[in-house]
Amino acid sequence: MSSVKKFKEFFGLAPYEDGPHDAAYYRDDVDYDDTVAPGDNYAPVTRAAGRGYSYGSPRPAYEPQSYAATIVPVRLVSFKQCTRVGEPFRAGDAVVIDLNSMDREEARRVIDFAAGLVFALRGEMRKLSPLTFALIPDDVEVTIAELEEAAGIR
Repeated sequence: MSSVKKFKEFFGLAPYEDGPHDAAYYRDDVDYDDTVAPGDNYAPVTRAAGRGYSYGSPRPAYEPQSYAATIVPVRLVSFKQCTRVGEPFRAGDAVVIDLNSMDREEARRVIDFAAGLVFALRGEMRKLSPLTFALIPDDVEVTIAELEEAAGIR
């Protein structure tokens, strides 16, 4: 077949002639059943009765877990140790920070960090002594006496 004739057939300028090369693509009897092995019997999957269409699986019922908060005393030496304050507080524990071993400027940075942490997680910050602070999460009930005992003040 010439390229001019192919061009005309492609753009519809000449009638298309079926050739032997197109027989495999356009014939009516498809031989796809030969590829399935005799032992492979695939059954259609049926839906459970009474279950409609939804977005994913149903959620399990929420059951609040009981968590006993603890008081974590932390003595910091530098600002780089602030993760020792943030991780237990995010986990729901009360944290007592002792800043007596720090420089005054670094102690201010730690107090600012703790204040931001308490504000972001809706907790409470209490001053136990001039350089000792307690961070209390929102849902934890702790007495001042317990915090002072953990800090070593009592």
